[in-house]
Amino acid sequence: MKRSPLMIILLVAFVDLVGFGLIIPLQAVYAERLNATGLTLGMLVGVYALMQLIFNPILGRWSDRVGRRRVLLISIAGSVVSHVLLGVADLAHSLPLLFVARALDGITGANVATAQAYIADVTTSENRARGMGLFGAAFGTGFVIGPALGAGLAFVGTYVSGPQQGTSWPAFGAAAVALAAIFLVWRYLPESRPDRTAPSDRKMFKWSEFFSAFAHPRMRELFSLAFFSIFAFVFLEVTFVYLCTHRFGLTVTGNGLVFAYIGVCMVIVQGGMVGRLSKRFGEASLVAYGPMVNACGFLMISAVPLVSSSTTAWWLLLIGCIPVTFGHGITGPNLNALISRQAGEDRQGSVLGLAQGVGSLARAVAPVIGGFLYEIRFHEVRGPWPYWAGAGILVLVGLFGFHVRHIQQQSVTITE
Repeated sequence: MKRSPLMIILLVAFVDLVGFGLIIPLQAVYAERLNATGLTLGMLVGVYALMQLIFNPILGRWSDRVGRRRVLLISIAGSVVSHVLLGVADLAHSLPLLFVARALDGITGANVATAQAYIADVTTSENRARGMGLFGAAFGTGFVIGPALGAGLAFVGTYVSGPQQGTSWPAFGAAAVALAAIFLVWRYLPESRPDRTAPSDRKMFKWSEFFSAFAHPRMRELFSLAFFSIFAFVFLEVTFVYLCTHRFGLTVTGNGLVFAYIGVCMVIVQGGMVGRLSKRFGEASLVAYGPMVNACGFLMISAVPLVSSSTTAWWLLLIGCIPVTFGHGITGPNLNALISRQAGEDRQGSVLGLAQGVGSLARAVAPVIGGFLYEIRFHEVRGPWPYWAGAGILVLVGLFGFHVRHIQQQSVTITE
């Protein structure tokens, strides 16, 4: 494993996710201040994912053609602009501008596949799951610091500028963090494929690659697992801030600390456990068991709005986050490793871009459904339906995962 380039891309991922983590807990705050419902919040999250659906395959293929480094520089620069727009939208109390900011961030933030392709370039096949796990851990670490930093900036901003302007501080802080990521890529990140051979055509996206990937039976199964595992997880992701706010009355600071706790759990799983578990049990087995564990956490969290005791609800929430982060944390990196292994060395960006596009499709559709389900009341209590539905989907995903474990023994490579 080439440690130096790998460590640099992990550092870039960490810094990038600090900026992303600054924003996540505040989306619901920004939206609710503008009288947005759970459905509107779902649409806000969905427009970000829709843009990623469109642009992840494009940026992935583009990185195969012009290099990973150049694509990362351009996409992170776009994130700077989108974060600034987000802060302006909050100051102007403009819901349309809020949607524009999230759409632009979805377009320019569609660089995860490029970063994953970089890792595939600098790791061996045997170490790929570990590399993807470390990538997830870098994301998780950024997700720990980002929400906590966002909560701190919101607190200071509210104290200095007042409650109407203070919540814009994290958005501008995220723009500053993105600028730091640009500097890291420009100054320290070498191109992972300096001897690359550019494709003969100049198209940004080829439908033939899309159809050839889905025509491949092993890849089609992996993409299906990716879609439905993310689809179910987004039910929790899009409603979690509303759940904490409505059940416990948490402020921006409180939500940031809860997200930081989730990030710590994710770091422990993806940074210290994924590599060891994949070597012991195999990537395909973990892809099957992960959704089952995740479903257990969903069921625990579904009880949070139903129990009358706040203490019990807190314990259910905090303990339920453990199987959620463990199950999701071991599923994603191992699934990406399996997808990467099915792709040819010259198509890592394209295929991983398609995989991210599949995930983005789930993130575009699921938020609207999850937000709608959250509003449905169960015995006059709203909240449990998205977690019940998510748990059911995750169980089906796990059962299908057991069916496709034979992928581990396959060595078929996608060809043009």
